[in-house]
Amino acid sequence: MDVRVGGKWSCAGPSEDMGTNFTVHGEFLDVDPPRKLAYTWSSSWMPANTQVQWELEEQGSGTLLKLTHTGFAGSADQAKGHSLGWTLVLGWLQAFVEKGETVDTRR
Repeated sequence: MDVRVGGKWSCAGPSEDMGTNFTVHGEFLDVDPPRKLAYTWSSSWMPANTQVQWELEEQGSGTLLKLTHTGFAGSADQAKGHSLGWTLVLGWLQAFVEKGETVDTRR
């Protein structure tokens, strides 16, 4: 990851539900630590390019996270699939923050 506006990012790995490897990459559009991160999202399983935005807001003794993934016009199935995927990712993130769980220690 080259975390700066215009910088590139990418990741790859095995996909449990697709039975193949996946790739995802994009470009950072907005980098405003610790409040906001936005980037493009281009995946090996979807032809459309989309955008992801993370917004963080301090609330009491915690942090409110607002995640927005846009660009699914005309593709309800892809929007639903990504919604399920983000639910998993956010659960993993919560388990890491609250309990220190990692890929190696996750049950």
